[in-house]
Amino acid sequence: MADRIVTCRYLKAYNTQCTAEAIDPDGEVLLCIRHYAAAVRTVEAAQRRAVKSARPKAD
Repeated sequence: MADRIVTCRYLKAYNTQCTAEAIDPDGEVLLCIRHYAAAVRTVEAAQRRAVKSARPKAD
């Protein structure tokens, strides 16, 4: 566990860093729960589009 509070590394509007605490302070990706959830939604949407575009089109 980290000895200090590690903050989220997401940059908001006007290049302002998010000040929320990171989910996993020792992790490789430092995101708060809000920005982690947004990233997960983005990845899931991209996966759905990839699967949809990979399906053969019906004639």
